[in-house]
Amino acid sequence: MADVRPEVAADQLPEKPKPVRLRAVLWGLGFCIPVCYWNAWQPTGTIYSLLFSTMAALIVLVAINAFLHRVAPKIAFTTPDMVVIFAIVSVASAISGEWTFLNMQYVHVFAGYSHLDPLYEQQFLKALPESMYFHDPALLNDYIAGGNDRFYFLSRLDIWLPKILMWVLLYGMITISLLCLNSIMRDAWLRKERLSYPIIQLPVAMIENSGRGPLWKSKAMWIAFGIMFAIDMLNGFAYLYPNLPSVPVKEAFNFNTVFTELPWRAMGSTPIAIYPFLAAMALLVPSDLLFSVIFFFVVRKLTLVACAMFGLEGGTFAGGFLRPEAPYFTEQTWGAIIGLFATAMWVARSHLKQVWSDIKSGARASDGGIPHRLAFGILIVCFAGVLWFTSLGELPILMMIPYFGAFLMFSIVIARMRAQLGPPTHEFAFMGPNQLLMNFYGTKNLTPKNAVFLGAPLLGINRLSRSHCMPVQLEAMKMADSQRVHQGAVFWLLALGLVVGILVGMLFFVQANYVRGAGPGWGDPVSVFRGVTDKPTGPNVIGMMMVFVGFAVVTILDVIRFNFPAFKLHPVGYALSMNFGVDYYWFGLVAALMVKTLVQRYYGLRGYRQLRNVAFGIMIAEYGAELIWATYAMATRQSTYTIGFNERGLGTQ
Repeated sequence: MADVRPEVAADQLPEKPKPVRLRAVLWGLGFCIPVCYWNAWQPTGTIYSLLFSTMAALIVLVAINAFLHRVAPKIAFTTPDMVVIFAIVSVASAISGEWTFLNMQYVHVFAGYSHLDPLYEQQFLKALPESMYFHDPALLNDYIAGGNDRFYFLSRLDIWLPKILMWVLLYGMITISLLCLNSIMRDAWLRKERLSYPIIQLPVAMIENSGRGPLWKSKAMWIAFGIMFAIDMLNGFAYLYPNLPSVPVKEAFNFNTVFTELPWRAMGSTPIAIYPFLAAMALLVPSDLLFSVIFFFVVRKLTLVACAMFGLEGGTFAGGFLRPEAPYFTEQTWGAIIGLFATAMWVARSHLKQVWSDIKSGARASDGGIPHRLAFGILIVCFAGVLWFTSLGELPILMMIPYFGAFLMFSIVIARMRAQLGPPTHEFAFMGPNQLLMNFYGTKNLTPKNAVFLGAPLLGINRLSRSHCMPVQLEAMKMADSQRVHQGAVFWLLALGLVVGILVGMLFFVQANYVRGAGPGWGDPVSVFRGVTDKPTGPNVIGMMMVFVGFAVVTILDVIRFNFPAFKLHPVGYALSMNFGVDYYWFGLVAALMVKTLVQRYYGLRGYRQLRNVAFGIMIAEYGAELIWATYAMATRQSTYTIGFNERGLGTQ
């Protein structure tokens, strides 16, 4: 029977998607160059939900557009133009951040530092392909020594470019598969589920009305900006000239300096620190999530103390590197991730049915986006490509299908988590499909070559998830959707941004090491190798049980919240706090929750709107100050003040 649909009046038809202008694409690609350069030379700025380099680029873009509006308004960028530019830059920044850093730092290590560990020659160089890793140490002398000028790396591209292109292929397939998932879920996540997207509230406010929106006329914003910018500049000069006074807005005290004996020593690093840009970002986060993150953070710290009382000192990262140990935080976090994934799929079940119908029928998308059949086809091709790559390490395909599937599931949860609740960071340190699959699969059937591949080429999807690409892609799609920018064009531009980001980011990473000298890496591949090979085991019963515990906690919290909406504990808070990351700035979350609660209680919605402008002012000031100090550091190769956790590092500039 033919599909008969009721006629719709012309004035009720959805607005036709807006085309993408070429000038916006070219400017977006142009901005990728300084952003990727920043990430290569200052990788510590890529560990937050809003990356330093991305926001610095947006500040510069808004300033350029303000100038164009004054001198040549006809060529000024429109809001859709600025969305396109920001979309390209944001994904290029994400992929050229820690993902590039984590992988590229090992390309030279096994041959160039073979004297540090006999495993480098005995196992790694025998297993890893020369198309991705150096095997001849003679090629690396100038790279490890450093001391070259900034253009010297161009003369060595003949040995680097083939390897870089292989990395672009591998991580291009991985990240484009994430883009396909976002495309498949876009109707549910952009429109139907009414997710709030707290992370992009600031970028959206900055580019509203072509960068001339209400934000820039807010007195509260400018007062907050002025105070915070003055503090950051003062602290920056005090960093360079220690005799000057400073304002302690970062770590002021750490409980580990007081609790030096067990069992309280087991808490580990517990700093009292604000980090204003993160505290300001937390003001945009729902109060129940803030409370939940703080609550479960305290629970985790007290769990470590309790374990130490019974002689179990597993540590903050217990469960990493394939060896489950008490109190099994990584396994609990994985259980929470699985629970959150199940909830997300249940909420989207009607959408998923429609997606499958569209895949079978080949229906076109009404929003101008790529058809679900095409997105699904690209996803399958990328999935198959990753499986082909893992076959080079002789990894069992029956293990690698759920392995990569677990990574996609994890990525979906992070993307939806950020879209719904907007956590300031999502570190998930030492946690990836390695840990989950080894609990259920075991290590006794894995060969040393398998272990090498799990520890080296696949490190990028296991070590950290701080600059994860999937939520950044989704947020860019949301910004485009709000301006009715053609979603099909956005898909291909995001794919282009990913490829450009990893290519240019890796080139600049090579450049930086030829100038500064390439180090011996962090040792993660060897740790993973030993975790697999030293004591081969079967499936870990306790580890599997703790995964189910994490799943049960999330399920119970979801059931309670469904029946009692006022219940304060949010399952996402449990997932975030059971893993390291919030430890740096938990006290800033406490301050943000107190301020937000007081303002909402005594000043209502109007007061919160002003508080929101204050938060925006603090964030713009901090990112603006970081732009100044990071630029100075990169230009002079001198260590300078930073608004973030990790210092720039004396002697490493």
